[in-house]
Amino acid sequence: MKKLSKIMLSIFMLAFAGVLVACGEKPTTPDATVYTITAEESDFYDVNGQTRSATAGTSAYVTIVPEFECVQIDKVLYNGQECTAGENNKYTFTMPSENVTITVSYSFVDNTTDNFLTWDDENASSFKVFDSQIEGSYYAPFDDGELVANVSRTPSGSGGYFTNHKQTAFSTNEDVIPTSALSVSVTNEGTSNSACAFTVKINRTLIKEGTTQIVLLVDNGHKFGDSALLVCTITVTK
Repeated sequence: MKKLSKIMLSIFMLAFAGVLVACGEKPTTPDATVYTITAEESDFYDVNGQTRSATAGTSAYVTIVPEFECVQIDKVLYNGQECTAGENNKYTFTMPSENVTITVSYSFVDNTTDNFLTWDDENASSFKVFDSQIEGSYYAPFDDGELVANVSRTPSGSGGYFTNHKQTAFSTNEDVIPTSALSVSVTNEGTSNSACAFTVKINRTLIKEGTTQIVLLVDNGHKFGDSALLVCTITVTK
């Protein structure tokens, strides 16, 4: 009789446990949705491979390669979160339950030469803010703040005449030297239209005390993908 009671008690406990399980949360099913991954493009780095779509919880990657030696990749982010850096410029992350946008945080390292361009040895490393009280009615011309980049070798595909090019310059610290204070002029060789130098001109009436980097990018229109990037640090004083 006691044995029968024990058997009945065991059956009751198993049944009660089953009721608890039935009343509890149902096990979640894996998210089978396929989400997309988009990597932002840039003139300063290449996206040399990536996972383009994945389900949540799976491993994904993107390969980010600097386009120039003076470009430094600081962070690669997926939806604002930092990826894990690996070998050969490969960055990995675990796919979330949403579409992903890859963004890249990068910085510049000063250099003296790149490809077909070289900074002139006589370039200044600091400039003064234009002060009308000191300099009178004289309006600071652009050539009071100049950074010259010489064409130090013939660009690829140009046939010895660098006549097809696109140039731009910007500042990494807009509070010190706004990009609006910069313009780029081209110096040609003699009477030809072959570029021999590019000059970044700085309007000193628009600058403020501090430190920034000036970045000059020149694209060679004679050959696709051929370009030069020069970077230098400039200090502005009163």
